[in-house]
Amino acid sequence: MAKTRCGRASLLCCTVAFLFLQLPPPGNGRADFQVQGPHAPVLALVGEDAELSCRLVPSISTEGMELRWYRNQSSPAVLVHRNGEDVHQEQMVEYQGRTSFVSDHVARGEATLRIHNVTLFDNGTYHCLFKEGTSSNQATLWLTVAGLGSKPRVQVVDDQGTGIQVKCTSAGWYPEPLVEWRDLRGQPVPAVTNFSLSATTGLVAVVSRVTVQNGAVQGLSCSISNPLLPKRKGAESWLPAPLSRSPLTEWQLALSLALAALGFLVSGVLCCLGKQKEKETEQEETAQRSQASSTKAELSHVSPSLDPDTASPKLMVSEDQKSVKRLIFDQYLLPNSKRFDQDPCVLAQERFSAGRYYWEVEVGDRQAWILGVCLENLGREGWIPKSPQHGLWAVELYKKRFWALSYPRTRLSPSQPLRQLGILLDWDAGEISFYNATKGSLVYRFSGLSFSVPLQPFFCLWTHDPRPLTIYSVARETQEDTSPPWKPVLSPRGPG
Repeated sequence: MAKTRCGRASLLCCTVAFLFLQLPPPGNGRADFQVQGPHAPVLALVGEDAELSCRLVPSISTEGMELRWYRNQSSPAVLVHRNGEDVHQEQMVEYQGRTSFVSDHVARGEATLRIHNVTLFDNGTYHCLFKEGTSSNQATLWLTVAGLGSKPRVQVVDDQGTGIQVKCTSAGWYPEPLVEWRDLRGQPVPAVTNFSLSATTGLVAVVSRVTVQNGAVQGLSCSISNPLLPKRKGAESWLPAPLSRSPLTEWQLALSLALAALGFLVSGVLCCLGKQKEKETEQEETAQRSQASSTKAELSHVSPSLDPDTASPKLMVSEDQKSVKRLIFDQYLLPNSKRFDQDPCVLAQERFSAGRYYWEVEVGDRQAWILGVCLENLGREGWIPKSPQHGLWAVELYKKRFWALSYPRTRLSPSQPLRQLGILLDWDAGEISFYNATKGSLVYRFSGLSFSVPLQPFFCLWTHDPRPLTIYSVARETQEDTSPPWKPVLSPRGPG
């Protein structure tokens, strides 16, 4: 009997000890949780607010947790909320002053990031990370940004004898909108439509034209809509006056003949005076062309020198400062505010604030790089956003894909592989052009730019590919031209 009691007591103790061992240790957070985001992309309009919400499963309070929304990397982040307040020190520069944390439903496990004044730069993938103690989980969200442009403007731009040309214009769209012309009966009218992309905002401007033959229609409408929006939200503009012509009456014809005869008479009187005036005008235009030619900036062929003080610890600049390669291990360098501390990038020493400059870089078989021009005050700390709105105009090769780092990015498809890239900076015209220097063909051009600070050549080397980027050395005098001379006599310089 005593042995039975001891056996039962021993079994009870073992059971209690086993259950105790199953309890989570202190500091490991509450029970395991999952993080869920919306199943469909969140749609937001340019200039408005966007809300990215995540919730816990099961629905436990998020108070006391660290909540983090980020893009490509966890730090710096879009927003970090810790101990009941936002941590601005860990926030990306482009989101500072544009985000807020919505705490209305934290008690039931839901937290929301609100982005104010949405731009196209905000378009893309986000991650929300919830952390408590050593327990954490995250979800992925997608933000789709759309631009709803201005009300279309319709106007007659060309009234010819064979027909009338009508133009419809609008700006501020993304992505490329749908344009539709109709007559008063609701029938579609064929048109020629062109789109242009703003280098600073990434938004699309529309110019659409139709040509109407005499008497073909009495009016037109032009409507534009965004394909991402669930409903057609384009605007319409109607031409109030008919576009057809009425035949001339007899008195109108007689008046026209009389005016024509008077015109011949007056033209005969003014003939001599007109010839003299024409001669004076030609002399004046010749003088103006001569002056314009003398003041036009010459195209200078330059060979920029890399600035080691700006080079990332991940890079090695050659002794002659004409070549740079990626290191396998970071080197130790003294702290320097001019240096890129995270991105594997480097700037040239030259600063351009006027004129036209052209240089070439040998990229060879390197599989990942960025080449272009940036503002001299481009940020150097952390991950640098690479787009025109942040002061960088460049092209990139990465994972066998070639991109223009416009806003948003533009996929390029050069006819042949790029081994030698030419860069033409025209400060006065506000253009930055990239050429396949081997074939002499234009690859991409940023235009309509305006610069307020000097520009510097920009170089970046992704991946640990040991093959360098090499700047060509100028081997001849510069000459005046309107485009890069093909081929300029340049010679590559290897590492010193």
